[in-house]
Formats: sequence, C-alpha cells, structure tokens
Amino acid sequence: MKKGIIIILMGMLVGCSSQEIKKERLEQNKISYEEVKDTSENSFKEKYEKLSPVERISFYKQYGYPQDNFPKSREIEYLKAIKETRGKKEFFYSPNKKTFLEFYKDLTIRGYGDNSNYWRWTFSLSEKELTSLINRNLPLIADKRPREILIYSNGQWVRKKVGKDPIGTLKEIRVMERGKSGVIIKLMVKGSKGTYLIIKEQNIRGLLGGKYVNIYGSKGGVNKYTDKPISKGASSLPSAYFAIEKDKNVYKFYGGGYGHGVGMSQWGVYDLTNNFGYNYKEVLQRYYKGTKIIDKNKVPGLGDKIRVGIMTTGFKSLDHEKIVLTSTRHMIIHNKYINIETKNKDIVSFISKNGMINIYVNHKLKAKTRYPIKIECPKAMISVLSIKRHHRKFNYPTYRGDFEIRLSANNNHKLTLINEIDIERYLYQVLPSEMPEGFGLEALKVQAVAARTYALSDYKKNRYKNLGFHITDSTQSQVYNNLDENETSREAINATKGDILLYNNELVDAKYYSTSSGYGANADNIW
Repeated sequence: MKKGIIIILMGMLVGCSSQEIKKERLEQNKISYEEVKDTSENSFKEKYEKLSPVERISFYKQYGYPQDNFPKSREIEYLKAIKETRGKKEFFYSPNKKTFLEFYKDLTIRGYGDNSNYWRWTFSLSEKELTSLINRNLPLIADKRPREILIYSNGQWVRKKVGKDPIGTLKEIRVMERGKSGVIIKLMVKGSKGTYLIIKEQNIRGLLGGKYVNIYGSKGGVNKYTDKPISKGASSLPSAYFAIEKDKNVYKFYGGGYGHGVGMSQWGVYDLTNNFGYNYKEVLQRYYKGTKIIDKNKVPGLGDKIRVGIMTTGFKSLDHEKIVLTSTRHMIIHNKYINIETKNKDIVSFISKNGMINIYVNHKLKAKTRYPIKIECPKAMISVLSIKRHHRKFNYPTYRGDFEIRLSANNNHKLTLINEIDIERYLYQVLPSEMPEGFGLEALKVQAVAARTYALSDYKKNRYKNLGFHITDSTQSQVYNNLDENETSREAINATKGDILLYNNELVDAKYYSTSSGYGANADNIW
C-alpha cells in the first residue's frame, strides 16, 4: 500500500519535460489522489484499496435501472484508451457524474492537440428544443440501427419498434455507461411516452444533432469559448465525450474532442511532431501500441492497385443517375463488345436505361452495353463533371488511374463509378483531404502510414466485394480527392512508400480521428 502511495506522489512531483513525455513514463492505469478524493466520503486509504481500474463505468445501479444485455465488442489490443492530457489526472474509474462535468467544463486543461478549437466545446438547448430533436432523430436512428435502440418495458430493456414522437415530452436524460476515457457508450432518454436506451457513440451524437445546435469551442488554456459558433446547426455532435447540466428548463452541454476517439488523434500528431520533438515512427508507436512498420510487399495478398467507389456530390450515394467524364487527352472506352476512342476534351456521358448503359460522346449516342465498361486515359487525368468536391484549382474532381462504370448492384436504373489506381497515387489525393498541409512533413508522414494501412486493411476485408470495389471515397472508408493535392503530402507519401503497420503479423485497422477530449477510447467501447 505504501509503495502505491509513493508512486502516485512521485508522479505529482515530476515535471512534464518533453523528454519525459516522449518516453511516456507515466503509467496510464494509476488512480490519482484527485480522482479518489472526488468520489470518496471515506478515507483516502479505504477508497483507494476498494477501487480498481475498469474499462467501463456503469450508472445503472445508481439510477435504479437493470443492466441491459447488449453484447460487448471484442477488444483490439493496439486500439486501447490513451491519455492525452499533460497533467497528473488519469482515466475515470468511478460513477460520479460531477467528475465528468467538471472535467469537460475545465478550459484550463492542456493536452496533445489542444490547439484545436474542438478541444473543448459547449452548446445549450431549451427543454422544448431538446425534446424536438430527440423526437425527430430517435426514429431515424432506430430505422437504420434497430438493434442499438432499447425500450424500457416491464422492468427490462427490450427491442420494440420506435414510433413517431417516441418520447413525447422529455423528462430525463441520463448517461448510463461510459468508457474509462469518458466517452458515452449508452444514453437514456425518458419522456412522457416512454424510456429509451441509445447505444453506441455514433447514435448518441446523431440523436442530439440538429438545427438548434450551435457549438462554441475553445483551445486548451484559452479559458474562454469562441465568440462565434464553430459549427451551426450541427447534424451530429462533434463527439460523445460530454456531460450535461440542467439549469431550470435549459440543458447545457459541455464536451471535448472531435471524432470517435479511437487510434490516432490528428491534432495530437500535429502537437507531438511540431512541439514535442516526436518523429513519425515514435508517434505511430504511441497511438498503435505493439505494432511494427513493414513494407507492404512483404505481406501476401496485397496488390499494387486499389479500387475506390466514387460517391455523388456531397458523398450522398454510391448510385449515380448520370456520369460525365472528360480529359485533356484522348480516352479509350471499352469492354468485350465495344471500343470507343475519344478526342481531346470530348464530353462522354453514361446513363442507365432499360438495364443498359447508354454511352454518349458530345451528346450523341455511340453505344449501349449491359457489361462493365473500362475508361483509360494513358496520357492525362480524367475529370468527373457530374460531381462536385471542394477543389480550388479545378472546377471538377480530376483523377489518376482508370475508371470502371457498371450497373449498380443495388439498382440497375443507376450506375456505379469505380476508380482503379495505384495505392501510392491514391494516397496523393487522400492526405490533403484528411490532414492540412500546414501540419508539416513529419505529421503528414504519420498520416501517410496510417492512411495506407487503413486502406489496405479494408482491401483485405473486401467488404464492398459485391459492389465491385475495395473502399469508398468518403468517411465510410477515408476521404479521397475532396481537396487539392499538395507538395508536402506527396513528399510524405514518397518518404514512407510502402510502409504499413502490422500487429501479430496482421494488418492494423489504423483508425484515426480529428481531436482528442483529453483521452482516447478503447475500440470496443465505440463499435
């Protein structure tokens, strides 16, 4: 017992030099004096001996509800909760809601990535506004993920159909389970018409988003929120790291972070590489513990090219009504039955009609086919005129590699657009969309290895096999060709060419997100 207290006290006395931070000498599973004091009415000694680290914190007993039987996901050893604060405070271990509220309201807390305006955030809703959002959003979530919404009935949590205006008037909103990182795993809403349990952070974020949600943010140590909202009418909350305080008929939300919180924090990477002297390999080891970097060519079953499903404007759908392509040089359009060669700057349109793909060149019908079509442009890139992205240098997104167009597997009245491209060249148009050039070369090297690994992990899973590609160009996989390319990103990709992460000889699911709240989450607490 004495030895444990000495270790904690020593941790309080040790300064936070960059070298000490770099070596990560502070153990992440210790309980600090402050954490014990906040949750204790007995002596420090009694409570310390009683407490033990847990991965999830339950509030069910405290609020008088039975535990639900929703199954837990499997643990992923390299995607474990990580401490991102730079102070003495460790993870949360006790069901004391005051501790969480104080943590998310504290604008003085510093940590890796606190340069982001989403390090801390807040917004308020009237009881009427919050009731309206929940009644609107809950049925939508239940339609998409019915297993993850439970209803309290006859003393237990059960699955039932969620109807219109399911809660009636809101009576209570309570956190029922958190991860030790603070992320909300299960949220209860009780209304005049029923009591519901919303499971998983993505659903919780979506439940509380809508037109009334204007979010104000704060960087670490700034001690005040922004004067203007950093997000207006947010359709989803930045994260599920938050606490709620009710003041009469107003609900005040205090939170931190942006994203699911698993794996690598991009703003954390920026901070570590620019302000604390980490190199990209050290950062990767910090966020994906126990992994090793290896050349992808040493892993069986990985090809040099990847197939990307291209979505419509706004990343709304994989099914296209019409696809229009052009290039500054000639294109070759072919399959087993057709062979068309265009001229420079010709406009080629593809439209599905009566189970056939109709091909028009400069508005003139040239061919019909029911089979997939390949489009090649050996001497230039191909622009897609039928979709818009956020480019500044081009009016329309322009791609390397080849295209394939086929009838949609979901709806043969629509089309699927697939870009087949070398994995390294694919990354040229991923990194600018996922990390700003201003984060610097070393940070972009981290992102390059993570993005390459993430893409090839999905390649191996082949979850879009029935649709004809490996990954999408949206956040369903990772964002591709949404912003202009840049020189620093290309340099980072070339410097890490072929580098991927393995854990126990398996490709790592290299999850990443924008901003930490002070702690990263266990993957099994999120999915």
